Amino acid sequence: MSRKALFGGDWHGRPSTVRPPWTPPEADFTDRCTGCGDCVPACPQKILIKGRAGYPQVDFSRGACDFCGACADACPETLFAGRDNEPWNVKARVGADCLSTRGVTCRVCAEWCDARAIRFRLEVGGRANPEISDAACTGCGECVAVCPANAIAMEENE
Repeated sequence: MSRKALFGGDWHGRPSTVRPPWTPPEADFTDRCTGCGDCVPACPQKILIKGRAGYPQVDFSRGACDFCGACADACPETLFAGRDNEPWNVKARVGADCLSTRGVTCRVCAEWCDARAIRFRLEVGGRANPEISDAACTGCGECVAVCPANAIAMEENE
């Protein structure tokens, strides 16, 4: 657990916060965002919530980002970059709770992935391990909400 998580009250070691698409890195974001919240109700997918300190964050358990730009349009500040830029550097990561890696037939995430970024590699013994192509993954988060084991998280791509 990081010091930030410990002293910030995040004792469960949750994944890093994902901000709305086209926003700057975290330090710049928290310096420039006023926390007005105008972007939250503007999101037609209803995946933006007010997080700690009132800053907007993406909750992929509610659904996926379709990169419509409504959040950027609603922002009264010059916080969002132009939509011709990459929306973010967020990618799907599959955790140890994945049913398929435990021998249970499940391909829900791949079925819902429009980008076809998720494939399964068959292993000896009939198990199939999910593999996510970072090049193909848009970071939309569609796979997160549909995963029956809650084994997928969206994280900054390193």
